[in-house]
Amino acid sequence: MLENLERETTTALRSLCEGQTRVPEAEWFLKEIYAHFSPRTLKEKKPELIVLGEDFPWELAWSFGAVPYYILGGSLETSRWADALLPRDADPVSRSACGYLLNTRFNLAENALIVTTLCSDNRRKPVGLLRDSGLHVEAADIPPGCDQEAAREIRAEELLHIAQAMERHTGHPLRSGALNTAIRQRQRIRKGIRSFEQAVADNPGCLSAPLCRLILESIWYTEAPEHWLWRLEHMTKAVRDWRKDRYTPADARPGILLAGSPVLFPNVKLPLLFESAGLRLTALADPVSIRMNLPGPRPGRFRRVNTLVRELAAAAPTLDVSGSQTVNRGLQAAVRELLELRQIDGIVYHVLKGQIEFDFELSAIEAIAGEFGLPVFRLETDYQPQDVEQLRIRVEAFAEMLRQNRMEGARPA
Repeated sequence: MLENLERETTTALRSLCEGQTRVPEAEWFLKEIYAHFSPRTLKEKKPELIVLGEDFPWELAWSFGAVPYYILGGSLETSRWADALLPRDADPVSRSACGYLLNTRFNLAENALIVTTLCSDNRRKPVGLLRDSGLHVEAADIPPGCDQEAAREIRAEELLHIAQAMERHTGHPLRSGALNTAIRQRQRIRKGIRSFEQAVADNPGCLSAPLCRLILESIWYTEAPEHWLWRLEHMTKAVRDWRKDRYTPADARPGILLAGSPVLFPNVKLPLLFESAGLRLTALADPVSIRMNLPGPRPGRFRRVNTLVRELAAAAPTLDVSGSQTVNRGLQAAVRELLELRQIDGIVYHVLKGQIEFDFELSAIEAIAGEFGLPVFRLETDYQPQDVEQLRIRVEAFAEMLRQNRMEGARPA
């Protein structure tokens, strides 16, 4: 029922904002997220363009004059709606996405073209189901090994094909000026995100880690990226100003890096669990969290559209973090960079049930953690709340081990 979806959204927002009155500028981002997930919005919304997943090129989605509506997954309620539609081994993200698009409560895809990439078997299942249901879906088949020239050419051709379908659906041709504008916009957003993350790292105690991540995740749900960036810049300034006249002791909690499967709103079970277990969520390394930080193509005023799209397909392919990679160098590079930049005591490697492609990377992440002398804790779960107390026992034991390790490291010889 829509009432349950409303309750899920408001409960998640209330849980993340509890006690967070230090920076009132955060309220705008929370309203933006609520507007995206509000049942009233879902009933009235008839988007022209729906983007399924975070790995479709952001610049291309914003180049046709239509505001793209992003569906990333994350809702327990909509995943329940799709229980009878997908196989039992389907992951929660796929179930949640299908629940948004195939239900009797609202018809979000009535006038929409759905675009996505076939980055893994978990994406192929919902795409096949959506097509069988009569929805208009265009999907780019991403070959493994995108760092190879032949694979990059296939990816470019797939994106050009989808661009033609988007032109026909929206009635707006893809022009180099619009694509250049979107490329520059994403570069500015990337810079703004890094500034905000640094400000939060320099001012501990101003924002909780779960709320900080939610603010950054809201970029996927906004209808006005430029205004979102302007708000984020003001938020960054407010975080920096917050500590000028205050003394705040250093956060003594062990810092963790959460890597692997993405944690998506409104499912906030894990961030809240880490907070209650005495852990500090220092950084995230998952496809959604680091997608905006990946480098993009170089904009050029007099460059042809086909050239820009091909560069979009080839931009830093070895840093891609999607499940299409046989060796996910992007995830490994992100973990290594964060371990070098942040004060991290351990890694929690999150695997959503059904997302087996992330399990394949665990041994590589453990090898990287071994270079830094850090422990790795594999945590498998789904969107259901029933396992919270079982997880709490394991997480608290991991937190105690990290505290002991810190004490051993600080003890004089």
